[in-house]
Amino acid sequence: MFSTQLVHLLLLPPGLQCLLGVAALVLFWRGRRRLATGLAVLALASLYLLASPVGSGWLARSLEDRVMPLRDPGQLPAAGYQAIVVLGGGRLPQAPEYEGRDVVSAEMLVRLRYAAHVQRQSGLPLLVTGGVAEGSDRGSRPAEAELMAESLRNDFGVPVRWLEPFSRTTRENAEMSADMLHAQGITHVVLVSHAWHLRRAARVFERAGFSVLPAPTRFSADASALTFIERWTPQHDSLGMSRRALHEWLGMARDAVF
Repeated sequence: MFSTQLVHLLLLPPGLQCLLGVAALVLFWRGRRRLATGLAVLALASLYLLASPVGSGWLARSLEDRVMPLRDPGQLPAAGYQAIVVLGGGRLPQAPEYEGRDVVSAEMLVRLRYAAHVQRQSGLPLLVTGGVAEGSDRGSRPAEAELMAESLRNDFGVPVRWLEPFSRTTRENAEMSADMLHAQGITHVVLVSHAWHLRRAARVFERAGFSVLPAPTRFSADASALTFIERWTPQHDSLGMSRRALHEWLGMARDAVF
């Protein structure tokens, strides 16, 4: 797990650009000025592009164009689907406004809100999946699944039938959810997550033995709606979207090999 995190740190922005910058400095110090200049330009240009709505929008569309919005959730039981699975999406640790308790993150609330909508329309039972980060004490911190169930119950008035509180990756989400649901004869699931996440997540769940209907939420904004200057102005949110998209592509490459 640590080695995977290190690889992602070095290959995803801005870690990759920092690595290129360090390499450029070393080469410049050794007299390789032309190569050093090339690496420095590559680092700055790639960081600029990935931080622009144009660059991040293109990466987001490369993932989201394969995922269609869910139509008519009320017909899901008739179509043979048996359960809704909601993937964990982060926490806000020790939130002071909630007496220092961990609560679901803003990104996770987006998934939970849509899962609650689909559940109300379809009546299908819910499974929430997500554990604690590596290195955290399972006994001292609640699992993401527990926080998700609490939010669905208290914030949206929706019950949760199953909690899977041990997984830390999308692959573990799928495998541990399969252990719980297959034992009850459930193989057809509706999978709720962000649109950029579901291209890979659906494949992982299919490999775990599920028939999957993606239920995407929070599609990325279309950069064409912005002015020319806005499209090419670097933004923190755009860099974050680029990082998430590249993380997904790295995950798909790893899944193809392993």
